[in-house]
Amino acid sequence: MTLDEMKAERERVLARRNSLVARVTVGDRTVQYDLTQANQVLADLDRRIALAEGKGRRRRILTVASKGL
Repeated sequence: MTLDEMKAERERVLARRNSLVARVTVGDRTVQYDLTQANQVLADLDRRIALAEGKGRRRRILTVASKGL
């Protein structure tokens, strides 16, 4: 998949996720939908796009020291 294709797919998934309704109420019944799958797909596409653009994850290294007191 090329970079342009991944960006286009990300836009399609984002538009689809934004059009979804998280909660529907009909009469006295309420149904709540889980949008985590769409969020996971977006996170994966973001990661793949960043790698293709050469913007890999930034890593933070924390240094801890102790005087032994």
